[in-house]
Amino acid sequence: MAIQTAPSPGAALPVLDKPRWSSTHILRWLAAQQNWDKIHFDQQFCKAVAKLPAPVINGALKQHLIMQFLWAAFPGGWPWRVDYQFTGPDYVGEKLQVRGQITGTHKVGPRTFISVQIDICNTDQAQATTGGTAVVLLDEGDAPVTHAIGIDAPDGMALSLQTLAPDAQTPEPLSARLGERIDARQSHYPIDLSRLRLFADAVMDMPALHFDAAAGAASPWGTVVAPPLFPLHGMEALPGSLPLNEDPAAQGREGVNEVGRDLSSLLGVAAAGGMNAGNRVQLHSLARLGERICAHSTLVGVRRRVGKRQGDMLFVETLNHYTESGGRPLVTERQTVVFRLFAT
Repeated sequence: MAIQTAPSPGAALPVLDKPRWSSTHILRWLAAQQNWDKIHFDQQFCKAVAKLPAPVINGALKQHLIMQFLWAAFPGGWPWRVDYQFTGPDYVGEKLQVRGQITGTHKVGPRTFISVQIDICNTDQAQATTGGTAVVLLDEGDAPVTHAIGIDAPDGMALSLQTLAPDAQTPEPLSARLGERIDARQSHYPIDLSRLRLFADAVMDMPALHFDAAAGAASPWGTVVAPPLFPLHGMEALPGSLPLNEDPAAQGREGVNEVGRDLSSLLGVAAAGGMNAGNRVQLHSLARLGERICAHSTLVGVRRRVGKRQGDMLFVETLNHYTESGGRPLVTERQTVVFRLFAT
């Protein structure tokens, strides 16, 4: 894991080229993520309920591709901040590439903060469907960066923890809940090699330190560590505790043990097929083999908008904190989910 010299602004980074995301690939990812959201596999649900022409590739999967891209581009570096927005859907069966270039560097003591512009390009659509920025940390010398707890970051680079002001178009009962903790969960089981192996298979081409005991022992962490954003999906529920709804219009989110995701139920919103519109994440440390993940979610933004094509929509923003059970911070996330509202 040798440190790379920080490239100059404008330098292009190596492209991450992934195989075509067939329905089989997506089903493998759904099992790894433990996500039963029908917009990713149920054609009838997509058309009749979510008003989508076809199943879509998971936004959660794409965020792991971004992290994989950064990890490969900066061996020994630390992908500290990543902000990304999904500007268009990618449909199951299409092919994606992650591309990026350096936009700036900022040195603070022994650390260099490298700013990166990122795009996920859909080669079938011949356009970028995800855009974002990232900040990667490099340290002087040969030692890799193994965490970012307690770093002295330049002003404005850290993830905002603020609650947004109420939106005039949003129903008052929702605005009144801004700043409220709406969800809290913890894993009933520790992270194990079997789940990490399945996760690595689904993302494809993951470093062995994320699933192999010998590689983990030889790594700077001295043990197997989970992929950077694994905590977002890593909480395990007891069997039978999250039953799936048999209603044909049920999205499947009720069976997913991810904090702050089943927002339609948490907020009492009558809405169709909530979709991940983008995330902003700050990575503090990596979860380790045998640790348990805990998380809580706070409602920090609600905006109602009427679009020319998509109609009445609700944009919901949550601030989600992930730690291991002893309290060590893992990831802080601001997630935006967009809902199409039903007419009432």
